[in-house]
Amino acid sequence: MPTDQAFFNRYARLIPALKLSGYLGQVVSALTEIAVLYTAIHASLVFFSPSFATWGATSGALLGVVIIEAGLRVLLPYSARAVLYRRFSGLDRVITAIVFLACAVLLSAGTLMSYHGSRDVVDAVKPMPQLHNNKQAEDKYMLAERNTFQHYRADSTEIAQRYAAQSNATKTQYAAVIAQVTGQIQTLEAKERAGQRFSTAKAQARERLATAESDQAAKLAALETDKAKELSAATDRKTKALAKANTELEQAKQKTELTNTKTVSDGDRKTNRYKGGLSWFTVICHLVLIVSIAVDETFKKGSGIEDKVLPTQYDFSGSVMSELLHALSGKWNQFIRSGIRSIEESTPPPPLPLSPNELYSLENLKQPVFNVAFEDLIDPNIIVANRMQGNTGSTGNGTGNHAPSTPQPSGTGNGSPRRNGTRPKIAPGILNGSSTNGNGNGKHP
Repeated sequence: MPTDQAFFNRYARLIPALKLSGYLGQVVSALTEIAVLYTAIHASLVFFSPSFATWGATSGALLGVVIIEAGLRVLLPYSARAVLYRRFSGLDRVITAIVFLACAVLLSAGTLMSYHGSRDVVDAVKPMPQLHNNKQAEDKYMLAERNTFQHYRADSTEIAQRYAAQSNATKTQYAAVIAQVTGQIQTLEAKERAGQRFSTAKAQARERLATAESDQAAKLAALETDKAKELSAATDRKTKALAKANTELEQAKQKTELTNTKTVSDGDRKTNRYKGGLSWFTVICHLVLIVSIAVDETFKKGSGIEDKVLPTQYDFSGSVMSELLHALSGKWNQFIRSGIRSIEESTPPPPLPLSPNELYSLENLKQPVFNVAFEDLIDPNIIVANRMQGNTGSTGNGTGNHAPSTPQPSGTGNGSPRRNGTRPKIAPGILNGSSTNGNGNGKHP
């Protein structure tokens, strides 16, 4: 409740209107900021992902506007309170400096984007100028051109036909005279072949023939000259008519161009006026927001109204997300550990161990070893091999006579039975034998 009721009553009706003006000003600023952010983001995304550009530009523009306008709505009251309550010492000074800096950044960004965005909005909604075209003048020119060529073709055809008829009449007229004179000449020549002489008459006939031919040629030439004059006159009329039509077309185009230029310039001038007006209107909207918040905070202080925070249990609890993660972690651990316990309880105990197997050691087992010696006789293809088996059961030396045994051929090496690619002959000889613990030697016949 206000402590200064008189101050509260003086300005109680003003504050709601200012608050409404501030919110409306933020709406206008937000619309212009959306236009700027959408245009900038869309132009950047369209090169990378055209299908995602519209959605991404819309989302980014909305997010940017929320950050700017919501930030101003929260930070501007703290800035006003810092000035009204002189919060410039201790830790309040740090927070006040941060709040002032954030407000300056957001106000600058919002004002610049609103100022330039309003121009983009005007360009987007302005009507296209109604420009005139040259279709009517071009149609008129084409009609005049078509009529001119039609008249020219008609005149040319009439002149050609008329002079062709006159030429044919002249040729017919002189053809009879020429044929008559030619016949007379032929008659005179026939009489001269008969022995008569008509030199003077034949000369006169030939003179009449030449005169007729020259008169015919002169008249035909005169006809061609007159024909050429009339055709030239028709061509001049066609050229003048086309030139006139072309001049009228060019004049109509110039007039249309001047009209269109004036229309475009008038539209641009009007658009620039709208751009300037809307740009400064958005700046005024930001000023209205600042004034409404400043007056509201001043009204609260003058009336003795203070905002007090009423904490609840939720204000001292952890965040909703941390509690959710904690609950999910407990549920997950309970599920996994219950599964592990059920697997452990269902596993039977290990069986008793079996009797160990008997192990035997062969390290004291004595194995008989025989050494065979070979002696070369005089004949290199004969090897003498005598064998005497020693005593394997006792130590010491012993000799004895044994019947000669038939030795078997041995493997390859120093005692190899093969030498130089031939199989050697084996004869009875001397064999020395020894065991592991004794040896013996003896001679055999």
